[in-house]
Amino acid sequence: MDHVGILKNAFHTTVRYRALWVLGLLWALAGGGGSGFNFPGSGSGYRFNEGSMPGRPFGAPPPNIGMILSLVALACGLFLILIVVTTVVRYALQAGIYRSLHALAGEGATPTVRKGFREGWNRRTWRLFLQDLLVGIPLALAGFLALALALSPLLLLMAHNSVAKAIGIATSVGLVLLWVLLLVVTATVVGVLSQLWWRAAAVGDENTVGAIRTGWRLARHNLGDVAVMWLLMLGAGLLWGLLMIPTVLVLVVVTGLVAAGPGVLLYQATDSLIPALLWGVPVGLVLFVLPLVFLSGLYLVFQASVWNQVYEQLVGRSVPFNA
Repeated sequence: MDHVGILKNAFHTTVRYRALWVLGLLWALAGGGGSGFNFPGSGSGYRFNEGSMPGRPFGAPPPNIGMILSLVALACGLFLILIVVTTVVRYALQAGIYRSLHALAGEGATPTVRKGFREGWNRRTWRLFLQDLLVGIPLALAGFLALALALSPLLLLMAHNSVAKAIGIATSVGLVLLWVLLLVVTATVVGVLSQLWWRAAAVGDENTVGAIRTGWRLARHNLGDVAVMWLLMLGAGLLWGLLMIPTVLVLVVVTGLVAAGPGVLLYQATDSLIPALLWGVPVGLVLFVLPLVFLSGLYLVFQASVWNQVYEQLVGRSVPFNA
């Protein structure tokens, strides 16, 4: 396997096809953006006026508990709906990008945004979600159980013996460090395997469990090539992180000059936060957040192209299950 050639081809593919830029941007927004919401607080309290509120001279009117609970329930419902929609879009984009890259490599079909969504909006996308559930839930339960066992020596703190307490603390610290190490190793192994079984489901069109078996089989029979590619991608990720440091610094400076600076001037001129926020927040999002999400999307496309090529080459020389 030409590992360096795969990296070069993935780089050229990512740079050349602008439709993949759009799909990668949307993928990053749906999967890696961590869309958090800042709900407005209750800092702007009621201003009391004795003339308008006879009989309640020492406080604000009582809050409407029913309305507050209704707003909280509405906000929670909208947030859950957003999570569901974002999850569906993320998996659809993931499968669509895999399929688009596969069609480009096999048929020379130019990727488009429309084709990406059409390829991703398929029942095969459901398999990726099921794979994550089938693997993630047991691993999460096993991780919590292992953590509980690692912390169990702390029960010695209940003993009326300083030596027993010291042994419990030392043992627990050692076991927690071992737990962290096992967690990192497990996450790394599953992360690499998932790159293969995702594609077995999305590109190879296998069922959920069959794709997991295929991913495991491909990795087991081609351990050296998979390990080398993982190391190269680890290096690529570190290099990407280093390149992002000056990029973030430049974006911080630009955002400060264009968004924060005029925002401060607006606040000083109007003595109100509203005009400053109306300028600073949207401009800051456009100048700082959007470029970072766009760059993250490019890296996601590059990573997808790399592992697509790895999967396709491994399938091309795969061996039967009984080998």
